[in-house]
Amino acid sequence: MSNRIVKLPPVESFGRLTPDKWLLLKTLEEAAEMVEAGKRLVKGDSTARPELISEWADVVQTLANVATAFDITDLDIAQAMESCKQRNRMRGRL
Repeated sequence: MSNRIVKLPPVESFGRLTPDKWLLLKTLEEAAEMVEAGKRLVKGDSTARPELISEWADVVQTLANVATAFDITDLDIAQAMESCKQRNRMRGRL
């Protein structure tokens, strides 16, 4: 499989947008659910694919909520993603 650009649609934050431990742990919970669905798919359960995609969307949604709650701007995210790409390029991953 080759590298590609993953384009995300705009994500609107909603719900409980308090900058607290609960919201951060919600991200962990959603990520764990995504991992569990992915593990089932890796083991050959093709019915787990829709669940993996759904849980992936839940993770993205929760990250948008965290960005709003903690006042992380679009520019902050763009700069962090660029830094992440540079680190991975230096490690030979790109």
